[in-house]
This record gives sequence, C-alpha cells and structure tokens, in this order.
Amino acid sequence: MKVKHVYIVLKKEMKDILRDKRTWIVTLLLPALLIPVMMYFIMGGVQSISEQKTEEIKVAVQDEGNNVQFINFLKSTGISIAESLQNPKADLEKGNIRAIIVIPYNFEKDLREGKNSNIIIQSDDSNLKSATARGIIENFIKEYANAIVRERLKAKGIDPSILEPIAIKVENIASENKMAGSFLSFIVPMLLALWTATGGMGAAIDLAAGEKERGTLEPLLTTSPTRLSIMTGKYLAVTIMAILSAAASLIGLIMAFTMNPKYFGLNGGFYMTGSVIGIMIVVSIFTALIFAALELALSTYARSFKEGQTYLTPVTFLALIPAYMIMYKMPNELPQYYFAIPIFGTISLFKELLYGMVNISHIGIFIVSSIVYIIVAIWIASLLFKQEWALFRM
Repeated sequence: MKVKHVYIVLKKEMKDILRDKRTWIVTLLLPALLIPVMMYFIMGGVQSISEQKTEEIKVAVQDEGNNVQFINFLKSTGISIAESLQNPKADLEKGNIRAIIVIPYNFEKDLREGKNSNIIIQSDDSNLKSATARGIIENFIKEYANAIVRERLKAKGIDPSILEPIAIKVENIASENKMAGSFLSFIVPMLLALWTATGGMGAAIDLAAGEKERGTLEPLLTTSPTRLSIMTGKYLAVTIMAILSAAASLIGLIMAFTMNPKYFGLNGGFYMTGSVIGIMIVVSIFTALIFAALELALSTYARSFKEGQTYLTPVTFLALIPAYMIMYKMPNELPQYYFAIPIFGTISLFKELLYGMVNISHIGIFIVSSIVYIIVAIWIASLLFKQEWALFRM
C-alpha cells in the first residue's frame, strides 16, 4: 500500500462525493438546518406544557350543591370555568377543557362544621396538558385546604405555625454552567453520536455498492493502486464525511442554542474549555473511524445501492439503542464497561464532558478499546475488499 495511491483514491472519492448534491443536502446541510428547527419545536412544545399559564386552563365544574364560596375561589385563581356544557366528559376527551371538578352536595357545609370532605378531579392523562392542569388544580385546592386548617387552629387558639416546625430552605450549589451542561447532556451526546455513526452511511453505500451498480468499480480495480490502497482511500473518504456530518450537527445545535437560549436554560452562561472541546473532537473521530469501516464492509458485501441501504439501516439502531439507554443516567451512574463499548463509550464521555468532568481512566478505556474495534473493522473491510466473491457476487 502506497500513501500516494491512497491520497489519489481519497481525492477522487471526495470529488465524486461532493459533486453529488444529495450528499451535501443529507450529510451536511440537513443536520445543520434541521436540528435548529427540530429543537425549536420540541423545546417550544415542552415549554408550552411545563409552563402552562393558569388563564389557559379551562375546566368544567359539576357542583352537586350550592358551593358558591369554593367556586369563587377557583375563579380567583385565574382558572377559566366553562359554562353550560352538555357533556363535559366528551369535551374533556376532545381536549376542549383540561379537567372536570366535581364538588359534592354538602362540601362547604361539612367544612364549616369542622368535618372533612372530598373533591373529585377528572383529567385525561393521555393528554399532557390535561395532566399538567390537574397538578396545578391540585395545588390550588391544597392551598384552599391549608387556609381552612389555619382558620380552624386559630379558632382553637393554636398558632398555625405549629404545622410547620421545620422551614426548608433550598440552596442550589451547582453553577449556571453546570446546570446548563446537565440539561445539554440529555440531548447533545445522543445527536452527536448518532450523526457521527451514521453520517458516513450515504458515502459508504455509494463508494462500494453504488460503484458496483454503476459498473465503475471493476475499472478502478485494474489501475495501479492495490486493492488495499483503494479500500483505504474509500475508508478515509467515508470517515471524513462522518466527521463533517458530526460537525454539521454540532453547528446546528449551536445555532439552536444561540437562537433560543431560554429554551435550554443557557442564559449565556455555558462554556467549555479548549481541552474539553479537543477531547470531544478526538472521541468523534474515533467513533467515525469505527463505523466508517463497518459501513464500508457492509456496502462492499452488498450487490446494489438498494441492498446496501438495507444492510446499513440497522446501523442506525445500533446508535439509537445505547443513546436512549444512557439518556437519563447521571455520569456517576455509568458503569465503567460502558466506556469500552462503541457508541456507549462515545455518549458516556460526551455526557461526562458536558458536566465538566474529565476522567482520564474513562478516556483511556475508550481510546484503547476503540483502537481494537478500528483494527478489527478495517481488517473485515479489507478482507471483503480482497475477495472476488464479495466484490462481484451475483
């Protein structure tokens, strides 16, 4: 294998890849533009649910008696009460109202007499806005109940503060940077790992299975570069596209954070040191090297572009499964063996780094295991590239 030949093949493949507009759109332009749009709608939807305004909560009240005082209290909270509904449950299922509050006949009478009573809140928990509204209504009713308890205690000459012997004061010791990093660790590792692992798929399919289908692979094999040189050039081209895809997704994330910082709790206070950014780049490169070889091997075995797509589609799930498994884990909950498994190690390290943690042991485990995986993946790809039955099977 000659470096000169590898460079010639790499240069040729990169020209072919970048000449294809579909590659630019899917691999580079799509993640850079789609991620900000996707994050805007996702985070906007989450915020609209979690920060549901009281005046947006419309409920039906079924008063079985004449509990005017409690109904006036509900109105004072800002909750909108729907009047003259023929079938409140049907309106609740359709989403026209958020909840139904059922007040028993003797509700206020029982409370005045020092008895206990109950209220029924009907909600549609399959509707997130209804479930959130139920929680808000519950808090209002608890406030109303606490006010009654305080009045009862005062009537008996007892200080209401006896109910709260311990005053809790919460102090958050986490810095704004750490808080922002903890939030980003749920989203960024998954997206970066996914685009790094799958960003080279289009190029891998085209450079092997695609060339078979177009009939351009056989003439290439008759040229002076050895098959190993040709395979290496193609492998480096796929790796570069995977890294560019990861970079494009990162640019998309930065654009999303810049345009809507309030959605992510950043408030301009999040930053990463140069060493952390450098480690993330190294981790991305190692991940790209592993999956580029795997994708090229599968593409080499495929007989056509369509068959190559079929073989490489499961690679996406290889990246998605660990992403969802790790998403809700804290850095201190990650077992050490995760860092020795492809994608698991990538996402785990990204999560630690976003929390501001640089664990040399975990980085070492990731690098050593990645080198082993890269060697094995390249060996498999080169083995298939040398076999006539794999290259030209019918």
